[in-house]
Amino acid sequence: MKSTFNIAGRKVGISEPAYLIAEAGVNHDCLLDRGKALVDTAKAAGFDAIKFQSYTASKIATRVAPRYWVEPQDPHGTQWDTFAKLDKLSDADFKTLIDHARKTGIVAFSTPFDDEAVDFLTGMNMPVFKIASADLTCKPLLQRVARAKEPMILSTGTSTLAEIDEALETVAANGCDEVVLLHCTLKYPCPAEGINLRMMTHMMQAFPGIPVGLSDHSLGISVPQAAVAMGACMIEKHYTIDKTIQGSPDHHLSVDPIEGKAMVDGIRTIERAFGRKVKGLEPLEKEAFLYARRSVTSAKAIAKGAAITRDMLTYKRPGTGISPRFFDLVVGRTAKQDIPEDTTLTWEMV
Repeated sequence: MKSTFNIAGRKVGISEPAYLIAEAGVNHDCLLDRGKALVDTAKAAGFDAIKFQSYTASKIATRVAPRYWVEPQDPHGTQWDTFAKLDKLSDADFKTLIDHARKTGIVAFSTPFDDEAVDFLTGMNMPVFKIASADLTCKPLLQRVARAKEPMILSTGTSTLAEIDEALETVAANGCDEVVLLHCTLKYPCPAEGINLRMMTHMMQAFPGIPVGLSDHSLGISVPQAAVAMGACMIEKHYTIDKTIQGSPDHHLSVDPIEGKAMVDGIRTIERAFGRKVKGLEPLEKEAFLYARRSVTSAKAIAKGAAITRDMLTYKRPGTGISPRFFDLVVGRTAKQDIPEDTTLTWEMV
């Protein structure tokens, strides 16, 4: 597996700037104009990519499969009930939406949930594929996506390390060696205590050389920012144009354009603060080095030829003279000239 690779010309992976994905999912609610608004605002917020979901209700769940999320407006419905309302965006409209994203200058791709979706997306030259957490153990789907020979993003919610390892073996055996693993907790929304960011760093150790990021279902923007500070190379965050929209069950747990931009800006600030693994004088510190540090200073007037005693000395700013590190070496030396009180000492004076 590669540690870095390109997604539509953008380098992604270990030690690269975090790749930030606005997970629009089906927050377009099958409305093309709403989908375009998601694209436009995600681009304006600074996301690297926007991701959708491609499924057909009858191919993803039985009609009686219970939900694992809450929909207050329909508390007794099944997964199929939700999916059947949100799989109505036509292929033509989806193509228009992806074309709009490409013209806008943001990478757009989708999560396929069945073989037909994989083939449809492959025909549209998707630059990357995402596998949902729930499908990490769906070997036939992994095989089909891997054969597209594009980078893959694997979410790992509910999975064990052994299952992740098996998924990696499956995609590698079918021709894909460009993979990002996303730590995830499959709960909507997920409380902070359920995020378990330390698992993300454990995955980095368990699968060395494979890029690791976070698919985040928490509310707010603190968790993804913390994840990047801990080394995440990719962040996926649910995204909407308006959290109050009644449609997709994901609107209320998503970030809106204002929160999205704040998240992106915060992450980029964190990345600029990473710096380098060198401890020493930074160029920005030169002035402080000279004027904030202290020097050995005369506490009283010292006559030329006098033996310098401790009571003759103190230490004050600026740091342009003898460093207090050498205070004890100055004691006992002979003054080479008259030294007025409150003078910054230099070696030429003593």
